Parts: sequence; structure tokens; C-alpha cells
Amino acid sequence: MIRFIRKTPKSILLLISIFYFVFILPLIKNTGVAGLTGLTELMNTIAYSLILFSIFSIIDNKTKFLRYLIILAVSLIWMMYYSEHVVFEYIAFIFSTIVFVITTGIMIKQIVSSKTVSAKVIVETISGYLLIGVIFGFLNSILFWVDPNSIGLGGKNGISNIMYYSFITVTTIGYGDISPISQAAKSLSILFGIISQLYLTIIMALIIGKFLNEKK
Repeated sequence: MIRFIRKTPKSILLLISIFYFVFILPLIKNTGVAGLTGLTELMNTIAYSLILFSIFSIIDNKTKFLRYLIILAVSLIWMMYYSEHVVFEYIAFIFSTIVFVITTGIMIKQIVSSKTVSAKVIVETISGYLLIGVIFGFLNSILFWVDPNSIGLGGKNGISNIMYYSFITVTTIGYGDISPISQAAKSLSILFGIISQLYLTIIMALIIGKFLNEKK
């Protein structure tokens, strides 16, 4: 058991926190567990913080700038929770998005530079893809706050529904129950639809190439 834990890549913490935020948290909120006043916002804030803090598991001491950005982003997230000023929401989500973009870039760099297809590479590949959806969700949230008519939520307000719409777009499923209305939202949907497909195509090609070379 101890040997298994030692072999488990530290980057699994990031994957678990994203998985909780994207898949588990919306289920908890819809089952009535989060029915108490203010508990939903607290759970969202904790989930954001977990994702940001778990990024420490994939970076080294050379990325001090990113460490400072993470601490700043977490601080802004909690300031957003305790303050009613909408400006904190904008700033917190913008800084969090910057952190996620840099993190995705770091993981892609680590995947490309890796000589073998290890568990760490697989975990970071999945985390990178999920982070693209989270980044898209945060940008859609900012867009929705600026212009509530930019995305047709059909009365389904809330960050969970925006995340649902973002991941449905990134995966190119596109059910159509929630759709972009404004030109900015449409352009953003096209951009992330293309980015997600390029990510899958290029990263999967790299992983398969590394695996075949390793076999040879």
C-alpha cells in the first residue's frame, strides 16, 4: 500500500480537485445538501481554492512567479466570498484564469519533454484537458456577468450550468439547451472548440509516438 502511494504521481491531486469541482460539486448542490443559506457559495469558494492549491503539486521551485499568482488568486477568491462588490468577482476569476492558462502550458511542456509515457504524463494529459473546460467556464462566467444576455441559459443561472455549457461546448457535444447568444460568446465558443480539438489531436499524437518509440 505504501509502495502504491509512493508511485502515485503528485499531480493526481490536481485531477481529483478538478473532478470534484466539475462532477461532484454540482451533484451535491442539487441534492439539497447545500440547502442552507450561504453554504453553496462557501462550497464553490473551497472548490476554487482546492484547484488552485493543488497546482503546487505539478510545479517546481523554479516557478516562483506562478506560486505568487496562486496565493494572490486564492486570496482574491476568498475576498470575493466575504465581499459583496462585483469587482472582486471579476478580478478573482481573471487571475484564476491566468493561473490555469499558465498551468496548462506547464503541463503541456512537461508532457512534450517526457521521454516515456508514465502515469504522471497520463494524469497531466487528463488534467490539462479538464482545465481547458474550466478556463472556458471562468471566461463564460465573466462574460455572463458583463452581459447576462450573452448566453442563453434559459433561466438556469449559476456557475454549475455555465460549467456544464462550457464542457458540452469543449467536447463538441452541443446539446443546444444552453447556447451562445452574443457575438462575443459565439466567438469564444468557436475558439475553445478549436483549442480543445487541437489539444486532443496533438497531445494524443505525442503520447502515441512516445509509446511506440518506447516499445521499439
